[in-house]
Amino acid sequence: MPATTRRELMKQLGGTAAAFAFVAAAGPIAAAAPAAAATGAAGGTEGAASPGVAAATRRVRGLIARLTLDEKISLVHGATDPRRLGQAGYLPGVKRLGIPELRLSDGPAGVNVTESATGLPPVATLGSSFNLELAREYGEVMGREGRTLDMDVLLAPQIELSRTPFFSRNKDQSGEDPYLNGLIGAAQVEGVQAQGMLAQAKHFLANNQRLHEFDREKPENSYDFVVDDRTLHELYLPAFEAVVRAGVASVMSAYNHLNGVWNSEQSTTLTGILRGELGFKGFVTSDWGATHSTAALEAGQDMQMWDGSFYGEPLKKAIQDGSVPEAALDTAVSRILGRYDAFGMLDGSRVPARKRIDVRAGARVAREVATQGAVLLANDGGLPLSHAALRDLALIGPTAGQVATSVSGERAYGFEERLVSPLDALRRSTKRKIAYEVGVDLTGTAVPASAFPKGLTRKGAGTDRNVDFVGDEALPVGTTAEWTGTFVPPTTGEYALLIQGWGAAVSLSLDGKELTTAAGARDSFARKWSSIVPTTDGLDNGQAEPVGLTGGKPYQVVVKATGWAATIAERGPVQVRFAWVTPERRTASIAAAAKLARRVHTPVVFAFNGSGGSVGGGGDFTTLTLPAHQDELIAAVAEANPRTVVVLTTGCPATMPWRRDVGTILHTGYVGQEGGWSTADLLTGRANPGGKATVTWPKKDTDHPTLDPAHPERYYGVDGVVTYSEGIFTGYRGFDKADIEPLFPFGHGLSYTEFGYRNLSVRREGAGYEVSFTVTNRGRRTGAEVPQVYVGAPRGADVEMAVKTLAAFERVELRAGQSRRVTVRVAERQLSYWDTDRGRWVRPEGRRAVYVGSSSRDIRLTGVAR
Repeated sequence: MPATTRRELMKQLGGTAAAFAFVAAAGPIAAAAPAAAATGAAGGTEGAASPGVAAATRRVRGLIARLTLDEKISLVHGATDPRRLGQAGYLPGVKRLGIPELRLSDGPAGVNVTESATGLPPVATLGSSFNLELAREYGEVMGREGRTLDMDVLLAPQIELSRTPFFSRNKDQSGEDPYLNGLIGAAQVEGVQAQGMLAQAKHFLANNQRLHEFDREKPENSYDFVVDDRTLHELYLPAFEAVVRAGVASVMSAYNHLNGVWNSEQSTTLTGILRGELGFKGFVTSDWGATHSTAALEAGQDMQMWDGSFYGEPLKKAIQDGSVPEAALDTAVSRILGRYDAFGMLDGSRVPARKRIDVRAGARVAREVATQGAVLLANDGGLPLSHAALRDLALIGPTAGQVATSVSGERAYGFEERLVSPLDALRRSTKRKIAYEVGVDLTGTAVPASAFPKGLTRKGAGTDRNVDFVGDEALPVGTTAEWTGTFVPPTTGEYALLIQGWGAAVSLSLDGKELTTAAGARDSFARKWSSIVPTTDGLDNGQAEPVGLTGGKPYQVVVKATGWAATIAERGPVQVRFAWVTPERRTASIAAAAKLARRVHTPVVFAFNGSGGSVGGGGDFTTLTLPAHQDELIAAVAEANPRTVVVLTTGCPATMPWRRDVGTILHTGYVGQEGGWSTADLLTGRANPGGKATVTWPKKDTDHPTLDPAHPERYYGVDGVVTYSEGIFTGYRGFDKADIEPLFPFGHGLSYTEFGYRNLSVRREGAGYEVSFTVTNRGRRTGAEVPQVYVGAPRGADVEMAVKTLAAFERVELRAGQSRRVTVRVAERQLSYWDTDRGRWVRPEGRRAVYVGSSSRDIRLTGVAR
């Protein structure tokens, strides 16, 4: 059953001191459904048409009895919002019965609609803070702004586990450990729902990669994902259990097949586990386009998004011919209206929405997340920047000159006027002249007329010398155009080809293959997020994968621009440019960066990756190598100057062939709209990094358990099946089992100060343990440390258990010289395994090692739990 008291939530969260602080701040669990309508909850269950309806409140039962079949069906599938606010989903409501409309906005990092909202850093950055109160504030910002923007449901938190480093959406979740993942997710739910906004946790279940996940054109080609029951319970279900206990209103079913059945049609997981074992009382929505039949309704999926292709007319017909009982529809409607009722949406008692967004309050949280989530991976004294370094400093890299807020969609873009680059923030905050080289040119230049010997034919409008219609040369509002012609590169080599635009959806094709697109509009708005950063002159930047071209060889090129409809916000003149970065330009940029590095005291190289192994896109990574020749750039700069500092603006680990030549590495992750300022603070020492890695960084791709060449079934799949054959041994558990040294371990993160640990005490408390120790700041700066408590496996357990498992943690802020006694609780769940034969948690007998450290590999204290 969901938690109804703080004590019950504490049991679920594991009893860490951090969890105590979180629960104290969160207030009663009832706050998760802030207007749990007392009047609607009164009364018996008479007149119910199904067990689901019988469990509903009197108000909901009364509404279901009065709803027509068509009205009930309208409440279980998406429709078009007549107001076109730019959100992901919409239900029309039933005005005659006082049932309001429902609007669902994308998360998981801010509210993604036509109007602007705070551009928060992604959840991976938040997770690295190990700060549950900050996670709750993060949720509060999203819930508060969502309500102001007329939204009702936020599609967040995203709580899949980061099982493989190739998953393109690792940036949207809080890492590889199920305990941490659950705590961060539950805190976000509390924050969102305290504002009267419904949270929707996603994606249920075992949805951990894009490769083979779902073939939209041919769903039958999608792979099956096979996960055993123990692994599901120990790794992939705990976060969903945590958010259920926190009162989450809704859960989203995932795209993929799981153990032979679509997640949307999985009665075992949706009904047996989610509702039966975990006690979930809310409603389940499909991912957008993830419904495959009306059978999903009876399996436990209550709502189809984004349309009614199965839950509309087909469902009505199935009910009328008796193949689907109307009682199943009534149950789904009762679950949906039950959350309306719990949040005061049916009687006017809902937490009131604020009239306007508090931009400064959102910016404060965004900046704090970016600051606390930064992880100092290595430091040979290069940070914080010394006075000598600041007097003669250079920044290198496109994400130094422009702020890397995040990549791809499903996030708030942020307030554009607040986007300040790290370079500008440093110049303003230090009042110094700081040199800059781009190093990797992501904007390029317009492909010149010389590359088109016969020009480019514009359909119905003659011939143009090239495609470079920007600024004063922009085409009229709403213009639709298509250019075709022969493209002849001057030299042989690797080219970056780009299509850039605004005011129109633009695309680039070469020899009949579409390479990239940009500036596509969704419903009523567009965003500049086709690449890690827009062009330097403010266009959306469609980046194709690097392509090898032969000098003098003709290629057929097609450029298209489709002017935005009149309904699109910010519609204006059509700007379109076909650009490139030539092999010569790439070489010259790296050489210029190295030349600059040689003449300054300290060069700081900003490196990035994207969402799919390049600088944009939505597919999985194919390598952890930095894209766009950045390893070559870093190596050249480090060779030119041994004081080189590297700042990584990436959403996942990256390999580092230059590691021995670079002594200082700061991983800021993607930093949100305030990230320029937070990065400047971290570099200068105004802020002290205290974040910890939420995933293990491998030295090479194949060191990771899911990418082991001996086990292609784990990620690439074999014969149409991806098998989680590593079981519970992914992430740091897998590295420990295989005794592989990582590049950086889970939980790792340095500081500008040093921390000491002493006086460990482990004592029995109830079914768990109380672990106490003292942490001392031995340095000269105030800083934050995250001591982590791990438990070892007992000897003689009936199943193989992890060498060590994270069982508790606490983020501790200490002044220079200050000591604090830290006490955390290790809950029985963290000491147990899932027994598949008995279908329950079992705690094995025997003594357990208790490890306290600064990371999973940096153990400072060792004790015994008896």
